[in-house]
Amino acid sequence: MINRRQAPAIKDAVNFDIQLKPLEQFRLDNGIPVYVVRSSEQETLQLELVFPAGSWYESENLVASATNFLMKNGTSQHSALEINEMTEYYGAYLNRNCFHENATYTLHCLSKHIADLLPTLQEVIQDPVFPSRSSPSSART
Repeated sequence: MINRRQAPAIKDAVNFDIQLKPLEQFRLDNGIPVYVVRSSEQETLQLELVFPAGSWYESENLVASATNFLMKNGTSQHSALEINEMTEYYGAYLNRNCFHENATYTLHCLSKHIADLLPTLQEVIQDPVFPSRSSPSSART
């Protein structure tokens, strides 16, 4: 039985033997690099799109992060509510972040649903409308 009154020995981080899964790297026809870490144990997928669009590129404070976060608030075809319902229907999660030198959109889903979710992600990235109101119908006006 473990003695909970005695602190465990401290182990230096350099003494850990961490084995990372092999990385596959290739380029798409348009020159975009793709990095893949395959895992046969999980049927999940994380797709992360990284753009050179962080605060370093903004003309005024908070423009980069506001733009990144507002992109998911509606497209010419779907409101924010509809976009969220489309991703949640498949048990997926679409997250976005903005950092100093880049902005990201990350999709977490089951691998078998990626074909159903890619059109929604594409729409969010390529067709945001930045509605002035948060009502569901404002994305279509």
